[in-house]
Amino acid sequence: FQDVDLVWYKNPLPYFHDKENSVHNFDILFQDDGARSLRYAPYSANTGFYYVRNNDKTKFLFRSLLFLGDMVLSMTSHQQALAALLDEHSSLTGLRVKTLSASEFPGGYHYHRKKEIDFMRDIATGKHTPFLLHMSWTTNKRNKLLFLKQMALWYTHEACESGGAVALAKESTGTSLQQTCCSAEALISCHYRDKPSDHSCHGQGKNIDGNGKPFWK
Repeated sequence: FQDVDLVWYKNPLPYFHDKENSVHNFDILFQDDGARSLRYAPYSANTGFYYVRNNDKTKFLFRSLLFLGDMVLSMTSHQQALAALLDEHSSLTGLRVKTLSASEFPGGYHYHRKKEIDFMRDIATGKHTPFLLHMSWTTNKRNKLLFLKQMALWYTHEACESGGAVALAKESTGTSLQQTCCSAEALISCHYRDKPSDHSCHGQGKNIDGNGKPFWK
């Protein structure tokens, strides 16, 4: 499962399927949220990206989650409800839960925190290639979009961003939705110089965090 504000740099499925990998013995694996509050203890699981193995323990876990639908609706997210169940089921059924490596499965915790700026530069320059980047910890959808664009992680043409993509594809005789809306190359635009970005955005844009320092030196 993954949220839509998440982009793969490389396919993580072979990593999960590798029987020689230490994570293969776990039933369910989550991206590290970065938050260390009691609310998400003890796993700090981010439900924007997780991998579930098909077995009796995980089936029982998600069957139990279905009965917490009122909690999910009241919180507008299933993250806290599922986090509570993880702790319960690890004790009740022996469910094996794994929080994935933050350096291989980074998210907004890394993107927005100044202490992670060198790590984000390594990603932007290709020195380090994680499996994905999840634009979590971000205030609104508009900013998520702008941050993904300046990180060279956006592949949808502007005409298809605001809806009506299917109708647009139908108007384009002989072309599919993919051909109409998707780009083979990243569609980069630069917006905030104090946020991580592709190197082509060096010195461009304005600050979003007040007196924030430029991402590129």
